[in-house]
Amino acid sequence: MAYKILVTVPFTEEQKAVFREAAVGFQDEIIFTHAPKEIEEQMKSADAVIGNVSTDVLSRATKLKWLQLNSSGADKYVKPGILPEGALLTSATGSYGTALSEYMVCMLLVMMKKIPLYMNNQKEGRWKDEGSVTTPAGKRILIVGTGDIGLSFARRIRAFALPDAPITLVGVRRRAGVCPEELDEIHPISALKGEAARADVIAVSLPGTEETYHLFDKNMLLACKKGSFLINVGRGSVIENDALKDPEVYTHFSGMYFDVFEKEPLPDNDLLYHIPGLYVTPHICGDFHLDLTLQNIADIALHNYKAFHGEGEYRSVIDMSTGYAG
Repeated sequence: MAYKILVTVPFTEEQKAVFREAAVGFQDEIIFTHAPKEIEEQMKSADAVIGNVSTDVLSRATKLKWLQLNSSGADKYVKPGILPEGALLTSATGSYGTALSEYMVCMLLVMMKKIPLYMNNQKEGRWKDEGSVTTPAGKRILIVGTGDIGLSFARRIRAFALPDAPITLVGVRRRAGVCPEELDEIHPISALKGEAARADVIAVSLPGTEETYHLFDKNMLLACKKGSFLINVGRGSVIENDALKDPEVYTHFSGMYFDVFEKEPLPDNDLLYHIPGLYVTPHICGDFHLDLTLQNIADIALHNYKAFHGEGEYRSVIDMSTGYAG
């Protein structure tokens, strides 16, 4: 059976050619477009969509049988009534581990080595030694969310361990289960507060779900170890953003790095831009800035496109009840 496949991901010409070849083999019609009006029009007759289209536009997708996201997070799409009944939802989980974990390592080192202070000193033409710094070596690092991103971070940060200063990598996830080889310990989410109180670094890469909403509220933030470093590259809703504006909270940490926020874009001159020790990037870690990320998405989408035609099993299928990839 032939289908109409709508692709809104900005794939390269080489990547598009691979999809076109596959579409010819399946006798499908494949349409590549980024134009909002064309997407809205084509959506009415699309059998499958590859790309994060607007949830408003999805209301027109009455024929939709499969939606392949170009993101790992699927929180917007699992809400009742967004997808037609029976439609399959798959994500790009597995595409972003390299890109996000490299940002996490980079920004942790930036904070630990006081790089922002030296950059400010340079701008002001001031030669000043800012004193002692620290290292990941010898630290207890808590990874909240042990999927592709969290485990990619674990593998990279482990490289900073020293024979006499090992790094202890501790994971927290919904259910503990078997400890991944990248970690030293694994605990259920019910142990989060106790583990956060012991960790020198807390690295969060959780999806946005009802269970993770404001998981880090003011109480949980203050339960974190005094002087620890906090990183969030998952979903902005996991951490209560308003709580970060409380001096009691932001002075509790040696540094915080967030790429995601509850309200995006973060409004101009929002107080969060000016919180001492909070470093902000505009949700760019998981974008297509790294060519490897786009290729990973193309590989998963092509694999699932073939599965759509009965060739093999789907990857990164989203459980509509939990919002997690199975």
